[in-house]
Amino acid sequence: MTHAAEEFPNGVGYIDGDYCAKEEMRLPVADLGFLLSDMTYDALHVHKGSFFRMEDHFDRWDRSIAKRRFTTLPHGRDEIRDILMECVRRSGLRESMVYILATRGAAMDGLKDLRSCQNNFLAWAVPYYGVIPDDRMEDGIDIMVSSVLRTPPEAIDPTVKNFARIDFSDALLEAYDHGCEHAVLLDRDGNVTEGRGWNIFALHGGRLVSPDDGVLEGITRRTVIELAQQTNIKAELGKIKADELRSADEVFMTSTAGGIMPIRKIDDRVIGTGSRGPVTKRLTDLYWALHDDPDYTTPVAY
Repeated sequence: MTHAAEEFPNGVGYIDGDYCAKEEMRLPVADLGFLLSDMTYDALHVHKGSFFRMEDHFDRWDRSIAKRRFTTLPHGRDEIRDILMECVRRSGLRESMVYILATRGAAMDGLKDLRSCQNNFLAWAVPYYGVIPDDRMEDGIDIMVSSVLRTPPEAIDPTVKNFARIDFSDALLEAYDHGCEHAVLLDRDGNVTEGRGWNIFALHGGRLVSPDDGVLEGITRRTVIELAQQTNIKAELGKIKADELRSADEVFMTSTAGGIMPIRKIDDRVIGTGSRGPVTKRLTDLYWALHDDPDYTTPVAY
């Protein structure tokens, strides 16, 4: 593992049938994944040398591929599984973020006829990281409710992971101007949706709610709901208004990149005691314990 980490400090990628250092990967500028953001991707993680909920991620990937109508991808599910295993094996990483990405490909002429494109596939494994720094995992981070509206699901399907994220970028720029690190976006009806790369939960009493529409159907979000069923917490998908979010007993974000992450303050409103609440902590402990369950993990053969 040490030799692999020294040889590939930034991780290992796969593109055009070959493995390489992650920083050597290149996407042609004529690819419509770049020009039109006509692409989809998924993000998995490896913990203690095993993938977590790998097949659930592949199920979501298959749905995304079907919705984007990427019919000329060079690799199927079994081949992609092998490629991801090899990326992690070559990197030597026991803790890793692992990406799979499909693009429309380059059009044959200036008309950009989607039917003429050969879809491209890329994958890479890099050292694991979270949405928030490790030293903020106890007290949490500050976010703001952005004035930027989330792109409506009728325009871009949020259940298909994509890079069409100008709304998130504008919301983050607004957040930086207000001294916040992250932003959550509302829909046109004033309901909370999500942030860039994460879902959100709010706890009121014994009721835990995550937005039911206009969001990515996150694997970590799904895991939290399943784990809550093992406790006294009633977890559900529903509507959350901005004021309900600010007045919650506990608020946390969820993502493959970081797991369950506490939110300390929303706008100028401190949430709960201003540190990670007991329900957030309990669910976090259960979440990482699940990574030792063979029913949820797929070991990498290093």
